[in-house]
This record gives sequence, C-alpha cells and structure tokens, in this order.
Amino acid sequence: MKKFFHVLCAAVAVVLLVGCNGKSEDKIPGPVAFNKHDRCHICGMVILNYSGAKAQLFVKGEKEPLKFCSVKDGFVYVLQPENVSRTVAFYVSDFGNKKDVPLHEKMLTAQKAFFNAGSDVRGAMGKSILPFATKEEVQAFTKEHGGTIVNYSEVKFELLKSLKGH
Repeated sequence: MKKFFHVLCAAVAVVLLVGCNGKSEDKIPGPVAFNKHDRCHICGMVILNYSGAKAQLFVKGEKEPLKFCSVKDGFVYVLQPENVSRTVAFYVSDFGNKKDVPLHEKMLTAQKAFFNAGSDVRGAMGKSILPFATKEEVQAFTKEHGGTIVNYSEVKFELLKSLKGH
C-alpha cells in the first residue's frame, strides 16, 4: 500500500509539472477595434462621438475589454483598489499618432506611454490626460499646448481630480 501511495504521488506530480510547462494559457490580449455603438464603461457616453484619446483594458476572467471615452476614465477605473489586481492589460491611444489607421492600431501599453496632463486640448471629459509613444513627442506637444508631463506611475487620483472642467 505504501508503494502504491508513492507511485500515485509521483504520477500526480508528473501531471502537475506537465501542466506547468511554462506556457501561459492566459495570453495577454491585444487592443480590439472600437465600433460606433461602444459606450464608455465609466460614464456611458458613446465613445466614438467624442474627440480625444481613448482607452481600453482587459480584466481577469473577461474575454472582451472594457472601453473608455477618455484616458482619464480608464485611469479612474484602473486606479480603484479593487481593480488594480484584476487588470490584465491597459491600452491607451497614442495622441501623437496621426496615421490614417483604425484607432485600435494606435493603442500602446499605458505603462510605457508618456502623458501630458492638463493641456489646452480638450477630450471627451474636458481637460485631458493625453498619451504619447515617445518622450520627444510629449515634450513638443507640451511646449505648444501647455500642461504637465507625467509617466504612468505618477498618475494618481489627485491628478485626475485636478483635470475637472470642460
């Protein structure tokens, strides 16, 4: 009986190790296309009816992303304590990308973006936080339109609250 138990434990260990082959079944999804009926997860506005940068994020257990009419609303969601650990991927549209391509093809990982907060360029929710792919782009934009340059880790609720107003 003792030998059977050892063989059974070894078999279970092999099955578990084979299951942990280093490949993740939960691949990080990429951005998806926006459509004309998409509504902002925070405010309910029709996303494509408004100008400015957009956001989308994936949460654990969901196949479709949550979509937002502004990067500010995306941050409002992701900064909620209960959502921090649930967020799998957070994408923002590169405001500096002027290519004539679908919006989701302009998306970049929020953590890698450079942001301008509070420029004279308004978005769907008034004063905006606008993402850029490079530091040079955000610096040039800020020189022309004002605002403050911040990185992902510097975006906090206090900053978002300071961007009130239309």
